[in-house]
Amino acid sequence: MKRLFVTFISALISISAISQDIKYRKDDRPQNVKDDRGNFYQDMSISEIDILKALEMAGIRMFIFPIAPVFEKEYILTVYLNEYVNGEKINSRSLDRNRNIYYYRVIDPITRENATYFDYVPKLTFFTKDNDTMMSLTLENYVSSTSGIRLTKNKVRENQFYAWRAYSKTDWKLNEEVPLMVYSSSWYDEKNNAERNCAVRDLSLSEEATKELFDTSPHYYVISFKVSE
Repeated sequence: MKRLFVTFISALISISAISQDIKYRKDDRPQNVKDDRGNFYQDMSISEIDILKALEMAGIRMFIFPIAPVFEKEYILTVYLNEYVNGEKINSRSLDRNRNIYYYRVIDPITRENATYFDYVPKLTFFTKDNDTMMSLTLENYVSSTSGIRLTKNKVRENQFYAWRAYSKTDWKLNEEVPLMVYSSSWYDEKNNAERNCAVRDLSLSEEATKELFDTSPHYYVISFKVSE
């Protein structure tokens, strides 16, 4: 319901903006202003290290994927969640589907009035929250925020664990689904009597390690995105 509400509001803003013939302008506001448009978190006494420590203690992680090549025209941007069991896809759904533009307001230096412009979405940000039975996920992309995404764990052994692995090479090509990261279960290594998972954190660095992960992990999720017209 929350996702539908956010999408509905975004659509209303888009329709209103189009009717006003809003022009494109590169969004050169400071990054903290763009990320915190409601000015809820502008406490300059908190350092980046403080934030990272607090997140780690709370079981929260953050993944940021800059979009490249940088957008220069309007497209449809879709984020997918695919689930696999023993190498077979058992479920696939869209987490978010929107145009790749967002609207923002700045004070015009000449008229001193609020002016509205649009720019292209520069990145995808994922926040994860871990517990014993599931991983909770939130997606933000300047256009909308999708929360309440649940990745259920299928644990059958006491020491079995799940881990995130990301891709560093995520350049998009039109109408192609590009993987961003994988959330996978460990598997039991009888030879070494231990639970194993892919040793490579960056799945773009080793095709062999990535293949081993997909061939051996009994249960995993793949998050990807696609750019289409």
